[in-house]
This record gives sequence, structure tokens and C-alpha cells, in this order.
Amino acid sequence: MAKTGNESIDKARQRRRRRIIVALWMNGTSGREILSGIFRYARTQIGWDIRLVQLPNTPHPKRIRQLAAEGVDGIIASNMSNATLTEIVSNTRAPFVFIGPPSTPIQRPPGGKTSVVSCDDVAIGAVGAKHFLSRGSFNGFGFLLAGSEDNPREQGFRSALASTGRNCSTFRSLKAADEPINAEDLAAWLKSLPKPAAVMTYYDPFAVQVANVCREQGLSVPEQVSILGVDNDDLLCECANPTLSSIQPDHERAGLLAARELDALMTRPSRKPRTFVCPVLGVVERESTKPLTPAAHLIVKARQFIRDHAAKGIRVADVASHLHVSRRLADLRFREIENMSIRQMIEDRRLELAEKALAETNRPIRRIALESGYRNVKTFEAAFRKRHGTPPGAFRKN
Repeated sequence: MAKTGNESIDKARQRRRRRIIVALWMNGTSGREILSGIFRYARTQIGWDIRLVQLPNTPHPKRIRQLAAEGVDGIIASNMSNATLTEIVSNTRAPFVFIGPPSTPIQRPPGGKTSVVSCDDVAIGAVGAKHFLSRGSFNGFGFLLAGSEDNPREQGFRSALASTGRNCSTFRSLKAADEPINAEDLAAWLKSLPKPAAVMTYYDPFAVQVANVCREQGLSVPEQVSILGVDNDDLLCECANPTLSSIQPDHERAGLLAARELDALMTRPSRKPRTFVCPVLGVVERESTKPLTPAAHLIVKARQFIRDHAAKGIRVADVASHLHVSRRLADLRFREIENMSIRQMIEDRRLELAEKALAETNRPIRRIALESGYRNVKTFEAAFRKRHGTPPGAFRKN
């Protein structure tokens, strides 16, 4: 019996059927977008049999080895340690595309080809810095990430700031990236940043934690701390309080390029592995980085005046006069944004100067009191004892 056209097509598809292992971190939006790009390309191919390994819920090394033992023509993977990658691909010559980049070269057996597709992490950091610089006058900048290794996103952020003469403070969580950051350590770091502060995080879950700690510590967002994440995970960003701005990498394009490169490696044995870098799509702005309000700009100006002149004996009326507003309005705005009065901020600045002088010089306490802006030593000692529970002399000895 003669074969029909459909039967011939089916047999052709069967002959060209390829087993593809795709191992992706699926807890966030980046993995879903990468997978969308892979399927977008796979739909153009006849006979791609995709076996999806979802991280971190699947015991992936064991599962991937099991699938590879059953026969595999190609592998696409992301978000794995180099030790895990080596364990998975060291015993197969199947073409491999890693969506990374990996921190060190991936070990393969002879003939095993590995291509790499990555988002431009340095550009992501630079985009974050430029976004902040376009949104207001910040006195402090910070970057939050996990791990002790150098990070290209943090490097891009720091370099872009340095080109304008600004510095960056880095907070490193030594826990795994998917574990909560120590709230007390994070709170202390956020409080140490000069306000208003601009904080970029490695990815959106960290930005959510920063927003939560700010709320717990009474730090207003974005007036005191402006927050920017990465990946634009809609669920996290829209449900946060306030909603979070985030940088959008082109994850879907990364997935499409990975699938296209894997197809080329499987189809043409002579093809040399390549490296691809995807551009950044931009910033999706929400409440956490909205430009500072006129009231917030007023506070920035007042804070700088207090910092520069507290030691000269200024009073609340002097601050209000500098701002060209009434004393009542100035104090009201301060309480709204800083959660303290102007008088308290002046006192804090004076004590900060006095503490530094006590710790670093041998100048007499009376002289330190006058140089810090106090009219007499008794007032200074009473304020110092209230803050530290000990007189200035005992503080110096300790």
C-alpha cells in the first residue's frame, strides 16, 4: 500500500526528533521569560522533545543525569553553581548552552561544546545608577547583593557613580541568594547611609526585603530611601508596599538565543561555541523611585544646612529662614519625612561632632562642647548623658 503524504511527514518528524533537557530556576519571572523564549524558537522546529527540570524544587543533578542517561541531544540550563554544572555535563558530549555567565570555565569532555548566553550585567548596574542620578539629589548610594565574590551588576553601578564623583556602599549577605537577609544587619546598614539614599539590589526579592525593613524602621520610601530591583517580577513589584521600580533585562531574548544556538550546535558538528550578550530593555518605574517631591527637596536642603552649620550654634529659626518658609511648616515637613524634629536633627549633628572629637583628639571637654555648637558645657553634658547614659569623660576613656 502506498504511503500517504501525512505518513511520510510523521516519519520524517520521528527521524528528526531530538531530546532537549531544559533546566531553569522557575521561582521568579526570569526563568519563565527564558522558557518563553526557548519555546518561541522550539515551535519553529520539528520534533524537539523538551524535558523541563524546574529548579530549585527538583533534585536537579540526579534528575538531569537520569534524563541524560536515557539519551540527550542538547542541554540548556541556568542558575547553577559551577560544581553542579560540571557534575551534570562532564560525562556527556551533548551540546550545552548555559544562560549565565558562569563564574569559571565549564569543564567538558573532549568534543563537548558549550556556548554561553548572558544578560549584560555591567550595563544593568550602570542603568540603575543613571536612573537614580536622573531622579533627584541623593546624598548616599548603596548596592545590596549576596555572596563574597565580585559582582558585575555592583561593578557597573559603582563605576557609573564613580564617573560622576559619587561613592557607593555595598551590603553583602553571606547567606544563599534565596534565604532572607538578617533584618538587623540590613537595618543598621540602611540607617548608616546618608539620606536621601538610593539603593539598588541584585534582584527583586532583595528589593522587597529592603522595602520591608524600611517600613519597620520608619524610613520613608522614596523620600528617605529610594529602591530599585532587577528582573521586573510583576507579582513581587506590584504587591510590595510601596510598589517597586525594577530594571527589565531581556530574558525572553536570552532564551530564544540559547535555543537557536543549541540548534546550530546540534545541526552543524563543525560549529564553534559562541558567547552572546543580551541588552537591557530599561527601567519599569513604580513608586519606590518616583522623583522627590518639593517637600523632600526642602528636607534635603535643610539637612545639608544643618550638617554644615550645626557647630555654629544655629537654631530652628535659622533653618526655617534658610528654607524661606515658616518655622511651623519646616518642622511639619521634617516630622512627615524624617520622623523627627529639626531640633532633634541639630542635636544629633552636634553630638556626632562631639563623639568624633572625644574619640580622636585630646582637646578639653569644654572646648569640644563649644566647637560642637553648644553654648555651655552643662548643656552639652546633659545631652551627651541622655544619649549615651554616661558622661563625656567616661565615653572618652572607654
